[in-house]
Amino acid sequence: MIDARTWRNVARTGISATALIAGSQAIAQTAVSPTEQPNPGSTIQSGPGQSGDATATTGDAGGDIVVRGVRGSLLRSIDTKRDASTIVDAISAEELGKFPNRNVAEALSNIPGVTVGRDGRGEGRSVTVRGLGENFALTTLNGRVLPTDGPDRSFAFDVLPSEVISGAEIQKAAQASQLEGSIGGNIDLRTARPFDHRGFHAAGSLEGQYNQFAEKGGIKASGVVSTTFANDTMGFLISGTYNKYKFRTDNLGEYSSNDIYDIVTGPGGQRSVVNVPDGGGVIEPYFYSVGYVQGERQRWGGSTAYQWKPSDSFELRIDGIYSNYTDTEHNHRVSVGLTPFDNDGNVRYDLNNVQIDKNKVLTNYTVNDATIDVLSTDEPRNSVTYQVGGHIDWKPLSNLKVAADVSYGKASDNTGGQNRFVVAGIPGSRAQVATRDGGLPDLILTIPNADGTVTNRTLDQAGNQDLRVHYIGIQGQNIADRSTSAKLDLLYEADNGLLRSIAFGGVFSDRKKTVDVIDNQYTTANNFGGYPFAFSAIGANVVQAPEFTNILPNLSGNFPRSIPAFDINTYLSSLQKAENNPNVINPNTGQVYPTGYGTQQVVPDQLASYAIKERTWNAYAQINVGGDRWKGDFGLRYINTTVDSLGYVATVRSYKVIGVGTANVVFNPIAPVNGGGSYQRLLPSANFSYDLARGLRVRLAASQALSRPTFGELSSAKDYSAAQSNTPVINDAGNPNLKPTSADQADISLEYYPNRRIALTLAGFYKHITNFVTTKTVAVTLVPTNQVPDAPASFAFSESTYVNGDSAKVYGIEAGAQYFLDNGLGFQANATYNHSRAITEGKVTTDLADAVPFSANAKIFYEKHGINASVSYQYQSSFTSSQYSYINTLAIKQKPYHELASSISYDILPQLTVYVQGSNLLDSATQRYSGYSNVPAFYEYTGRAFFFGVRARL
Repeated sequence: MIDARTWRNVARTGISATALIAGSQAIAQTAVSPTEQPNPGSTIQSGPGQSGDATATTGDAGGDIVVRGVRGSLLRSIDTKRDASTIVDAISAEELGKFPNRNVAEALSNIPGVTVGRDGRGEGRSVTVRGLGENFALTTLNGRVLPTDGPDRSFAFDVLPSEVISGAEIQKAAQASQLEGSIGGNIDLRTARPFDHRGFHAAGSLEGQYNQFAEKGGIKASGVVSTTFANDTMGFLISGTYNKYKFRTDNLGEYSSNDIYDIVTGPGGQRSVVNVPDGGGVIEPYFYSVGYVQGERQRWGGSTAYQWKPSDSFELRIDGIYSNYTDTEHNHRVSVGLTPFDNDGNVRYDLNNVQIDKNKVLTNYTVNDATIDVLSTDEPRNSVTYQVGGHIDWKPLSNLKVAADVSYGKASDNTGGQNRFVVAGIPGSRAQVATRDGGLPDLILTIPNADGTVTNRTLDQAGNQDLRVHYIGIQGQNIADRSTSAKLDLLYEADNGLLRSIAFGGVFSDRKKTVDVIDNQYTTANNFGGYPFAFSAIGANVVQAPEFTNILPNLSGNFPRSIPAFDINTYLSSLQKAENNPNVINPNTGQVYPTGYGTQQVVPDQLASYAIKERTWNAYAQINVGGDRWKGDFGLRYINTTVDSLGYVATVRSYKVIGVGTANVVFNPIAPVNGGGSYQRLLPSANFSYDLARGLRVRLAASQALSRPTFGELSSAKDYSAAQSNTPVINDAGNPNLKPTSADQADISLEYYPNRRIALTLAGFYKHITNFVTTKTVAVTLVPTNQVPDAPASFAFSESTYVNGDSAKVYGIEAGAQYFLDNGLGFQANATYNHSRAITEGKVTTDLADAVPFSANAKIFYEKHGINASVSYQYQSSFTSSQYSYINTLAIKQKPYHELASSISYDILPQLTVYVQGSNLLDSATQRYSGYSNVPAFYEYTGRAFFFGVRARL
């Protein structure tokens, strides 16, 4: 629900929007003639990625008139939706080299039923289709599965420059002839091709960027050249783009609540703290941290395509795409542990002043003898993605079409041993906490004086004499995802009464995902754990003065607005001064730190690494039928998938309990463990459409679909390390025998196109999903392979593993409308209502994670006289981000999110346009909470961004 405050924010932002309203590239105002419907069910007319040209045209005696801009983009999108043989939504480029949004994921969020997931730094990275998470959508490029740079299947859209994408389609209902692997929807991105624009064409842009909050700028340049030759039987296209910018994000780093302690009052009124390990105690944070992230992102890449069509019966296309995306992030924050007990079991709370509300949330309290941690982290990302493919369309007979397609792609992110998490702390401090309804709690931190007393020294006064060395975590993953596919489609055109054609074919895919972890977890991460000495004790100058005094300036409250920081390289190099230094003694040995003790040993971590190989054979048959006012298809798709999983394990050689929380465990040498399995499925589908009247069409669809487990869930590794703390738990990294999640689904759609200026759509959907992947704990017996004589031969353990089992029902309604006026004004809007009911571990819940109950988009634009202006608004209602927080009884909810963007451009010449754009003009932030509005879970603020540049075309 949009409240009065939101409308006031919209009105307040009107000045910013007005300053940006003065139009983009010119368009011809001639309407486009309706496109004839293709052969129903045909999948091989132009090969994969069936989107139309990047410009809409109207053919008349005077030649083609190109319709550019927002209007042209919307016209082409509606053409694609109307002419599709099933339920489809689409987005098209406004012109060659210009996608409607700056980010591909954010462009897709303009489609009904699609919501965008941002990456923690304000940029769209993932999409959710019809309330199902990113792993339930299949993303392809030109009809081919894209490899991913992460450990799972979901595609990170931020790696693709939007300039190389000419269109995108989301197929929401399944067909036998289309690739399987999605329950939410199939997302097919399309790159530009030379035959989209006959003749010679070129376009380029140069842009400056400015982030208001970071007070930093950036630059972006892109260009594309396309030409056809040899009497338009051959064509070549090449595009390239480069983008570099800096950013700042302030955030609530952590607020990990728990309820395993309770505060009780005795008969005499004396309060005490008791442990309730099963939960149900007071709700208080385990850790609370705030801080900021500074970083720089660089993205460059391009695409190329070659087409050869010597005759109407033969066409060859070779295309490729390349993207190189680097993200360097430095995270600085302050964190404090707020549990009621210190390491010796003493109560740290001032129990006389503790306040608890009706929900058992601890709302006001003081923690004495607290340790304040100052953290610095490096979080790099170095993603390289490419894909090349070849496609042939051949018509050997007048009634037979053949399409063949082959491709190879690879995605990688080589940051093994480059992620650094470094901590220095100030023991003996004091923390005062007071919650705020709907905001971040107050957090007043006081650090000790030189004599150990705590009076009134604030955190921003901390120096080298206060901060003490602690944890040094270095890790990262080298990820590689290789994908090879070959596809053959045949279409026999019968045109015999109701039978229009028969489509059949098959696909072979071979995919391998490897994740190699490199870290210092078992070597040197805890060499200086426990805050053994301050930097001043070794004569090191590490601590820097606070860089900012305005952390989270958009929020009220009394929490740290400035924090001391340190450079990680300086921190690590200073540790050499501790070696052989008599001023600092290792508390664990009573000796000086030896030579080399401060050097970090970063080595491969086989126990956390894995490799998954997945091979799939598919075959399908689809019958396409139709009459004067209707068309339909029904078919079957058979899949056979084999999974080979490689993980690593160090089993227990001997196990002897020493005491509570301690055991003497000897592990066997690390050894590979193989696993895997196979599954077969037969997936039926049917689609039907009927023209009720001129321009009014109803569509029906029913199918069975599947979505495969993530690659990480298929790992065969097991982790026995918890035994070292006498914790009888074995953690499975995954389960290679998992089966895919399945769904029975039905769709209905009503579409009304009275003329080229108006389009109205209404759709409903229902999905019954089974075999969700979930975790389950089972009882097992641990038998050491070479047990010591004076210990039991076996032990009762529990094993946490992944299993299929949970189910859900999802249904919703989507509505959309667009209208063009003759005076240049236009309007587009859509809204989606989504409801889900899930059964998780036998318990009924009302919402699936990341299923947004209500979302809406609206855009108003003007295009005439060389002016192109638009204002767009996006809204997402509150939704469940996760069914569980750190407290299992409380789900994590995300508050409503509003996004306002505006753009203005003017054609100085027919070939030259200048423009200004703005995003996040409402200055929105992302905020989540755990169950109650005074128990925050996440907060992130990125600020407004502005863009200005020039675009030229030939």
